[in-house]
Amino acid sequence: MFTKSNICRRNIYMNKIFIDTDVILDLLLNRHPFSSSSMKLFTLVEEKDVAAYTSPVVLANIYDISAKLTDKKSALKHIRKLLTLMRIAVVNEKIMLLAANSSFKDFKDSIQYFSAKNERIGFFITRNKKDYKVTDLTVCTPEEYLTVYHHPSN
Repeated sequence: MFTKSNICRRNIYMNKIFIDTDVILDLLLNRHPFSSSSMKLFTLVEEKDVAAYTSPVVLANIYDISAKLTDKKSALKHIRKLLTLMRIAVVNEKIMLLAANSSFKDFKDSIQYFSAKNERIGFFITRNKKDYKVTDLTVCTPEEYLTVYHHPSN
């Protein structure tokens, strides 16, 4: 659950966020009405107010989708830009084993979750909250994160 008390307990990790595929695509593909909150989120990333992480799986998904909707050259340009803004969460044998043995319905989602957890991420930002029913990581939409980020608990 996304509550202020939950945030207080995780305050030390508040500035480390994991950004999921859908949120990045909202920005890159200007998908309304979601692109506005994604743009605000990436403004925080560009200004170094937050440390943004993603995974190799996310970047591969973004490349595939972007290349289909635009072209390969534009897709690679997007990837290069993201690599200047974001850190890449580790995905190794340990993460893959945890993902393979998890109860997640989607294998890629489990990779994302375990790589974010391994990096001690404070917030997992996605519009697909239903895919991440976990209690040890704060999962929120960009809008929820922005509301809390601009009004943090003391």
